[in-house]
Amino acid sequence: MKETSGCDWFIVHSKPKQEFDAEKHLRLLGIEVYLPLYRRRIKRNRVKVELIAPLFSGYLFARFDLSESYQQVRYTRGVRSVLGNRECLWTLADAKVRDIRSRECDGLVVLRKREEHFHPGDRIAIDEGDFEGWEGIFQEELPDRERAMILLTNVQFSSRLILPKKYLVIQR
Repeated sequence: MKETSGCDWFIVHSKPKQEFDAEKHLRLLGIEVYLPLYRRRIKRNRVKVELIAPLFSGYLFARFDLSESYQQVRYTRGVRSVLGNRECLWTLADAKVRDIRSRECDGLVVLRKREEHFHPGDRIAIDEGDFEGWEGIFQEELPDRERAMILLTNVQFSSRLILPKKYLVIQR
């Protein structure tokens, strides 16, 4: 395998739910692979459980010599495609991958904590639930400390909405 450190990473699209298989088989070919993982909380049978999941579902990164290894990578078990086309493949700068790796602890990417405390007047965005993508202004935290009242700003009328606080992020 040729030395590829410092080179950009190709973006490999895996088949559904086969990121780990693609990573394993690419490594067996001697390809340098990076599959960023994180600890994810999901509900299973009404119980919250933690599992290890790919940070970018369906994608991983690989560094290889294009002329020598493209066909091998493209047809590796678990790989759907390499993003782009043969003449112009999409890449991710090595600095970006180093940045993601710098946020790892024990092999898992540590996600930034959500804001726990909002202040009246904070501009917020809703990033989960039925109102995902909507924006508003934080009004008040409700007595149960789990929900908040916001004033929606991307509707043509004034409307207040009560949502779980975990759905809110501060707009920067």
